[in-house]
Amino acid sequence: MNTRTWLAAGLLVASLPLHAANPFQPIELSDPELDQLRGRYVLPDRIISFGVVMTSSWQDATGQVIGAQVALNISGAQSQPSLYVTRIDQAGSGNSLSAGNGQIIGGAGLGSVQGIVQSVRTAGDYNTGLNDLSVQISNGAEQPVPTSGEAWNGSQGFSNGAGTVQISARNGGLNIAVHASNGQGHSSQQIGGGVAQHANIGGSLNNVRNLTALSVALRDNPRTVNMTNCLEQLRTLRPSGY
Repeated sequence: MNTRTWLAAGLLVASLPLHAANPFQPIELSDPELDQLRGRYVLPDRIISFGVVMTSSWQDATGQVIGAQVALNISGAQSQPSLYVTRIDQAGSGNSLSAGNGQIIGGAGLGSVQGIVQSVRTAGDYNTGLNDLSVQISNGAEQPVPTSGEAWNGSQGFSNGAGTVQISARNGGLNIAVHASNGQGHSSQQIGGGVAQHANIGGSLNNVRNLTALSVALRDNPRTVNMTNCLEQLRTLRPSGY
């Protein structure tokens, strides 16, 4: 993961506190929390816009797909962030699906990792899993974020033959959870207080995706930021998982 990824992850962790009951409700930071942010180069006067697009999808052996995309964006011209949810629903071949009987055990420690954690675990055959975090930092212009779909109105879910998906505000952040039908497995993606992307696959011939894209637009500024000091402050954010 490159320098820009670590910097943006640090901005994200600072902007979405773990203990917030509502990810969009401003809260007052305590003195110890402010002390932890010291020296991390969060420069609000330079940030034009900040956007997050999370996409989770599960395709089973018949080709049927269930999933969702959540797009969050806030810019200097907005008084409140915009948040949209788009359903991912694709029909398959209509053939019957063999039940998954693979068992995945262990991994309890993945839920307590701080910072960034990604895992793909499979007990079936011919599966494909991908967790990906990408970052784009630009200067002088806002980055477009998808505004299609339904405006966020609280936790929601839907389903089709491939499984169910639930989008919710959890632990001060946003969460997408997919439960595939017929014992094929489940996946989840969380942002806020860190980034977590997991896929547990118990069946065969599944294609699972957890994708997060961060975009930060900064004002042009001739001053140079000391990146060495930034990385020193972000040293604790190390990727973990198995």
